[in-house]
Amino acid sequence: MWESRGTLAEAGVLYPGDDPTDHFLATLDLSHGNFNGWDDGVSGAWQRLVDAARAHGGTTVISHELFGDVPEEAIARALADLAFAEVHVVVTARDLARQLPAVWQEDVKNRHYLPFTDFLDIVHPDSLRPDTPRPAGEGRQGHGEAFWMRQAVPRILHRWGSGLPGSQVHLVTVPPPGAGPEVLWHRFASAIGVDPAAATLPDAHRNTSLGRVETELLRRLNERLDYRIEWGIYGPRVTHHLATEVLPRRAATVRLRLPAAHLEWARACADALVTEIADMAITVTGDLADLTVPEAGAVVTEEEPAACELLDAALDALAALIPTEHEPRSAAARPGEPESADAEHEEAHEPESSQPTGLGALPTPASFLLRRERDRPLGRAVLGRLRRVVAPRPPVGALPEGHLSAV
Repeated sequence: MWESRGTLAEAGVLYPGDDPTDHFLATLDLSHGNFNGWDDGVSGAWQRLVDAARAHGGTTVISHELFGDVPEEAIARALADLAFAEVHVVVTARDLARQLPAVWQEDVKNRHYLPFTDFLDIVHPDSLRPDTPRPAGEGRQGHGEAFWMRQAVPRILHRWGSGLPGSQVHLVTVPPPGAGPEVLWHRFASAIGVDPAAATLPDAHRNTSLGRVETELLRRLNERLDYRIEWGIYGPRVTHHLATEVLPRRAATVRLRLPAAHLEWARACADALVTEIADMAITVTGDLADLTVPEAGAVVTEEEPAACELLDAALDALAALIPTEHEPRSAAARPGEPESADAEHEEAHEPESSQPTGLGALPTPASFLLRRERDRPLGRAVLGRLRRVVAPRPPVGALPEGHLSAV
């Protein structure tokens, strides 16, 4: 949406801000927080978006996954600040079979180095393994706690939508693998009442992901660094350069997939989530079946990449660190620049968002839609790409209640 602000504005839709990071900074300002110690430009960022929405005469979209992570008191503040408009909350969600690998991959992009098999064992709802706090993690949660606080979609919908009519609380499902990249955008645009033609899918900054070998290489690098490198150095050089610009572009990368041994419990959790959502008085765009874990699919083992595969990837990474006259190294990126949070780099790309990579590859982006008719004072606001929620780890078949009722 950032790259299409001009055509969106012609259609009466405002995507506010002067920089792609502004929506990210607004989430931190609303929550009185920072990202790995980064707080440049945070103060006043939320109010600037609110002021822009108030001054606009049509629809305003404020969108970032971290809106799903804010505490309840911040939600109350957000809705109070936007009381001049008709607020719609839009959440997008993806199935756990794709989400589990994506979340682990984004953890790795943010300096963590827990092996994938250990991560899956810990986030298992019936896990007996201790979920110790992650070093340098936001909020000092453990891997399991951090995963489920951001994946319990019904809780996100309940927390943000409990004070809104069901017609103003929207869930957009990410289409299954094989769908064209335009399908999700069309669904999202429909949910916020925007003509899909008002924005085009960007050629750059599409959601890219690391392959199985490349992620393991980065994990081992993180293990060697052991959190000694501050985010101000790690972010631009590793997260935004190696993990976003270099390693995903290697030829013949093999996508990271959920191993077969974990499909059964992931399917049970997904079915429980879908059952709970189906009972909620909300508006669904797409199909709740998109959130289930398919029975069929290729059998994926838990074998680690071979040493020769890791060596080849490491040599490509080293070569990319040497700038050439024709390929200057890109400028250091700030947290919050458009990045990937998706393990689907060839299909079903999510709507573009200004998001710091590694915040959880969360399946549920959410947006505020603020709608304001030009001939009356009421506006409409879309708060979009809410992806996170504070919730305990749900047991299989018994996810926490969180029903919405129309008011």
